[in-house]
Amino acid sequence: MGDSIFDVGTNKYVKNSVSRCDFVPYGETRFSKPSGRCSDGFIIPDLINKAIGLPFSRPFLGLKAGRQLPLSINFASDGSGLLDSTHSDWGVVSFNEQLKQLTQLSKKNLNLNEFVVVISSGGNDIAANLQDIANVDLKAMLMSLEKGLEQLYKYGFRKIVYSSVGALGCSPIVTSGGKCVSEINNLVEEFNVQAQGIVLGVAKRFPGMKGTFVDGYSLIKSYVENPKRFGFKHAGGCCPNCLSQKNTFSGLCKNPSDYVFWDIIHPTEHTYMLLAKEFIKKIIQVL
Repeated sequence: MGDSIFDVGTNKYVKNSVSRCDFVPYGETRFSKPSGRCSDGFIIPDLINKAIGLPFSRPFLGLKAGRQLPLSINFASDGSGLLDSTHSDWGVVSFNEQLKQLTQLSKKNLNLNEFVVVISSGGNDIAANLQDIANVDLKAMLMSLEKGLEQLYKYGFRKIVYSSVGALGCSPIVTSGGKCVSEINNLVEEFNVQAQGIVLGVAKRFPGMKGTFVDGYSLIKSYVENPKRFGFKHAGGCCPNCLSQKNTFSGLCKNPSDYVFWDIIHPTEHTYMLLAKEFIKKIIQVL
């Protein structure tokens, strides 16, 4: 569940969606063509599944009725947030809409307490207000997250892994000269601390519930602040014009793995490979 950090192509099934990564040069490293993933290659769900021996997850909206369900289903939608209002005019599937889609699994004869639900949502609620972060409604975001986790429990899911919002203040969309913007990161940190408390708190309140929190924020911030230590040459973005969908090859780097970010906000496969290791550790904790 979640946003572009996990989306493997959901929005190409959403009519008139303008929040998509299915154009060149997205996917060039691993797929030789756009796959709907907002990176140059594999993203976190792909890397998790490869590590544990599952086939790549498939977008829920792309599944055909009557067919056997795949072992890994992806509900994430590029551009979506915890709040229904976030990018609501972009043609995205919000966190709450994804929860409604999950009800279809709860209606089938499935052992849902064996499923692991991995979530990355909240980043776009903040990113949509980078010009004026005073408009970010942390209280509403946290309330949506808590209600969503409680709903998952009611459906029958018992294993939850939630990812922090990343270091938005370190992304090329706002950085100047590679220096992170503390005002933005401070807000992200405030959300993450409270979100972690909610995830762990819900796990304590409900019998049989297991919840873990992935601190991707600190990891990405460390990659940007000391790129060479983690095998990068540059803290910025490989494809500065990718998100504009215009002149996307202008300024395109030759080796994406040298960069922390692929475009001005989404990480490269190299970054995702490092992050995926932490996700796998947290998944093991809830099994």
